[in-house]
Amino acid sequence: MMIQGFGWREGLEYPACPTKPEGMKTSVIQRADEEFPFLHDTMVVPLLGKLFMAWYNCSEAEIVGKTVIRGRWSQDGGESWSDAEVVAEDTSGTGLHYVPVTFQEYEGRAWAYVTVMKAHDRPVGYVCRVYEDGRWIDAQEREEPILFNTLPLETAGGHLIAAGRAAPKRGELPLIPSVMLAEQGAPAEWRVHGLPGPWNLGEYPFPYPETALIVGSEGITAVVRGEERAVAFSSTDQGESWSGPKEVGFPTAGSKMYGGVLSNGKEYFIYNQRNDRNDRRKLVMAVRLPGEIGFSRLYLLREGYDSTLDAGPYWHYPCACEQGGILYVSCTVSAEEGNVRHGALLRIPIDTL
Repeated sequence: MMIQGFGWREGLEYPACPTKPEGMKTSVIQRADEEFPFLHDTMVVPLLGKLFMAWYNCSEAEIVGKTVIRGRWSQDGGESWSDAEVVAEDTSGTGLHYVPVTFQEYEGRAWAYVTVMKAHDRPVGYVCRVYEDGRWIDAQEREEPILFNTLPLETAGGHLIAAGRAAPKRGELPLIPSVMLAEQGAPAEWRVHGLPGPWNLGEYPFPYPETALIVGSEGITAVVRGEERAVAFSSTDQGESWSGPKEVGFPTAGSKMYGGVLSNGKEYFIYNQRNDRNDRRKLVMAVRLPGEIGFSRLYLLREGYDSTLDAGPYWHYPCACEQGGILYVSCTVSAEEGNVRHGALLRIPIDTL
C-alpha cells in the first residue's frame, strides 16, 4: 500500500514484510507475579552511568488496587539486572495511584517525575523524587494534572522538552495532547503547552491523546495517538508554538508511540502497525536517514507470541533511549486474555539500522 503524508516517503511502497534489525536481542526484564499481575507504561533511560528500566505495577488491574512505580538497574548494558526497587508508592493510605513516570539526570543526580492519580486516569498533580543513598525520596509536589509519555530531551535552544497529555482541571480526564517545557535545572519547573486543536474549545476527539516527540536540529515533531489515525504537529521555535495537525502517513494502531534521533543522525519512530484485528501484536520501527524527506526504512521489532520467552502476543507502549551504540526499546508484553503483563527490553545495534 502507498502511504502519503508526514511519515512514509512519497513514491515508496510501504513494506508488506519488514525485516528484523540485525543483532537485535529481546529479554523479559520483569514478569507478572501473584502480588503484581499487571504491569504497564515502561520507561528505559541512561541514569548515573547505568541503565534504568521502570514501569508501574498494579495488584489487581490497570490502576486498580495498589499501584506502584518500580524499576531495575543494569550496569552491563542490559545483560543482568538488579532486584526491583520502588520509585514511588502511596504510603498515606488514601488510595492514590502513582502512574506514569519519567526521568531526568542533572549534575550527577537522578530525578523522577511521577503523576499522582486519585482514580483511573484522574490526575491531580505530580511529585518530584530524587535518588539518594540507594533510594528514591520526595523532593517536591506539583499541582499540574499532567502525564508524561516521553523522556525529557534537550532542544537546540538548550532547554528541556517532554510530551504527554494533560487534564483541563485537576481530577478530570487527561484529554489534551501536550508538550512540557522547562529550563535546565532540577527538579524541572515544567510549563504545560496544549497543542492546537478542538480540545482548546472543549471538544475532545481523542480519548487517549498520548504524544510522542522527534526533536531534530531544525525542528520538533509531536505525534498524537488517535484510535483510528494519528496526527502530527510541528514546531520551529523549540516547542513554544506549533502548527498542525497533519496526516502522519503511517498505518498506526490505537496505542502509544515513541520517536527520537540517534547519535548518527537517523530518526526513528516506533508504533504498533494497524491490522484487521485492531490489536497490538505487531510492533514496528520506521527509520529516516539524514537528509531524507520522509521515512524509507521499516523494521519489524516484535510480532505475536514468543514461545522461547513465553511472552506475547501483544507488544506495545514503547519507550526508547540510546547508550553505547545500542538503541534500547522497552515495552509492555500482554497475554491474549486476562491482566497478565510483563516488561520487555529490545537491544538493537544502531549501526545495523
